[in-house]
Amino acid sequence: MDHTRRVPAGLATDTGQTALPVVPDVAVTSIRWLFGVFILCLTLLLGLRVVFSDLQAELNARSTNERARLFIGEEIVRGIHGIEKDLYRMASTSNLAGLRRVNLSIEHQMEKLRHDLNVLKQGGTVRREVQLNLEGRDEMVREVAYRPDQDNDRHVMELIEIAPLLDTLGEKTQELEDILVRSWEFQEREDLQGFFDLHVDIDLFIKHIPPYFERIAENANRLFFDSSEQLRNLETALQLQSDRLKAVELSLIVLVILLTSLAGWIFLKRIGQANRQLANSAQEMRVAKDAAERASRAKSEFVSRMSHELRTPLNAIIGFAELLEAEPLAPSHQNYVNLIGSSGKHLMELINAVLDHAKIEAGGMTLEQIAFDLHAAIEAVKTIVGDRATAKGLEFTANIDPKLPRFVVGDPTRLRQILINLLVNAIKFTAHGDINLCIAREDQRIVFSVRDSGIGMDAAGIARLFQPFSQADDSITRKFGGTGLGLMISKELIEAMGGGIDVESAPNVGSVFRFWLRLREAESIPERATDAAPSGPQETLASLVAGRVLLVDDNSVNQQLAGAMLNRLGLSHDFANNGAEALRQLASADYALVLMDMEMPEMDGVTATTHIRAHEAARGAARLPIIAMTANAMQEDRDRCFAAGMDGYLSKPVRLATLNTEVRRLFAATTAAAPAS
Repeated sequence: MDHTRRVPAGLATDTGQTALPVVPDVAVTSIRWLFGVFILCLTLLLGLRVVFSDLQAELNARSTNERARLFIGEEIVRGIHGIEKDLYRMASTSNLAGLRRVNLSIEHQMEKLRHDLNVLKQGGTVRREVQLNLEGRDEMVREVAYRPDQDNDRHVMELIEIAPLLDTLGEKTQELEDILVRSWEFQEREDLQGFFDLHVDIDLFIKHIPPYFERIAENANRLFFDSSEQLRNLETALQLQSDRLKAVELSLIVLVILLTSLAGWIFLKRIGQANRQLANSAQEMRVAKDAAERASRAKSEFVSRMSHELRTPLNAIIGFAELLEAEPLAPSHQNYVNLIGSSGKHLMELINAVLDHAKIEAGGMTLEQIAFDLHAAIEAVKTIVGDRATAKGLEFTANIDPKLPRFVVGDPTRLRQILINLLVNAIKFTAHGDINLCIAREDQRIVFSVRDSGIGMDAAGIARLFQPFSQADDSITRKFGGTGLGLMISKELIEAMGGGIDVESAPNVGSVFRFWLRLREAESIPERATDAAPSGPQETLASLVAGRVLLVDDNSVNQQLAGAMLNRLGLSHDFANNGAEALRQLASADYALVLMDMEMPEMDGVTATTHIRAHEAARGAARLPIIAMTANAMQEDRDRCFAAGMDGYLSKPVRLATLNTEVRRLFAATTAAAPAS
């Protein structure tokens, strides 16, 4: 599941207005008249369409109703033929069970005929059930609704005549059933004379039945024919109505087109010059916009590339300074090393700020949406800022609302970045006094306040805040330094996280930066928060890794630094200058861990990792832990590493403690998963 969302880039453009030439009064009046006639024709067209649509809808409804009456007529004719067929079947039955089945069929059809006739009189629904010989479906049902026309009573006589004839047929059916039952009784008593006499009566009975059916069929057919004729007339009327509507519509459309063309011709003639000016202005704006977008992309690519190029030497500066700090040096030399390290870290902070600014401008900043320990994040910030405040002789206090939820969902890294930016800013501009961090819960929001007793700002200074490369006063930059990006980046991040920020300040009194976020409480506790703290002495890294490390990097300085770090951690190692060389060494020797750079000649780290994972899958070999150690610090670089199959990621400059932590995390996870496999 993707737990990140991209912050959209803001696009600000300046638009100029081109004045249109003045149209003469005569032309304006002509256009107004033409526009009025156009609106009149359009209104008439729409009105006629509504009227014709209503008429057509009414005719459609009548046509649908007449089709329903035709369908009912078909059902009546179909039912009459069915009863006639069953009546003859009844006369030829030879047992009581067969007689009952036929009789039930006749009763069911007569009941349906009476229902259908009643629908013709009073309205209702008629069903037709068609038996199917399909798997999973035994029958198909067609159903129509009918509403009788009060103004049309042409079929009333047919209905009146059919009903009593049906009753007579019912009586005749019962009479035939009685005769058949008596004949079977004679047959059972072996009274042949009585049996043959009754069969003479049955033959005579059958000869008298056809006239009844002929009369019923005559009325039913007349009803069916009348419905067919009326439906044909309605459909003819519908077609005529539709033809009239199309003719009127076509005439009005032609008129509207002519009027519109005339108005357009006059209008275009009068303002053609203005249109050309507007087109030229639009083209100029498009060219300017394209140029601005190309410049923005070029700037983002340049900043990304420069970040990579600067991180490589910075990795060596900060890394070797960190290693030297642990060596026994003369006090003056120790001071020099500390200054190198602190200056390198400061330069890294400036590079990160510029890179964040470029990401926000290009819309490339991504925010995580994960559960994290809010209290732990705040404590980490307090530790970092508290040391800086103490070093400057300032008092740092924090007031944390006990009602704050411990685990929330959001981006912990960016939250820490915002708090550190604001607190370090407060320390920078406070010569003496105190710094206070207050965090409270207000309804569904968490409110963070940073108060200082520093130099403060006036209204003009506040208005210049949150702008890139801007501070409240140019003299502040000269006195206190800084790029002016920290507050702008903090504001962009806060707004991207759905919050807001405001400032209260007064000269020589101090400032209060207040921002709020909607961090919803986490439904589940993050796994890392539930891990138990390690008990007893920590295992050495060499025993945890238990093997050699292959360091893959094309830069000899980075190789020396990483090798020195691995020596300090007690890990033996070999070097490879590119991905292809790494693959050859892995084929000839066993390694417990690979530290892989991304950009290298001949074969890069991502490609090499893909080959390693494919080889493992093909051979069924155990997974070799691979950690990216690269100067490519963009989010997409991190994503590429993990997509290729790497297990960890370290961006340069790499700190010794960070390398130690990442290797321990990776091998601790591998050790914990081993029994399960």
